[in-house]
Amino acid sequence: MSDATKHALLKETIALLYTPVNEHFGITPLESMVAGRPVIACDSGGPCETIVHGVTGLLVSGSPEEFAESMYVLYTNPKKADEMGANGKSTVKDNFNLARFASELNTLVK
Repeated sequence: MSDATKHALLKETIALLYTPVNEHFGITPLESMVAGRPVIACDSGGPCETIVHGVTGLLVSGSPEEFAESMYVLYTNPKKADEMGANGKSTVKDNFNLARFASELNTLVK
């Protein structure tokens, strides 16, 4: 799938479901946030570093019931989903960019 197709599909969703438990950092949630869509993910591993619960998405324990409940919350409140998506887009642009990466790497190397 091309990046353009992936981005177009993400923009049409209510939210991205990211179901791995204790997953490493992962780029998929960031791709969703860049597309302006919130992420519903397990409250473990990498998503805890990239998703702010209630601000850029929703973090859940990982049960099917919690994923379903979170999906329902965003589906029935599209303005909230759009707000979280906009917050996520800003978060990615502010925190996951080349200048910030270079600065933090330089700090670590020194």
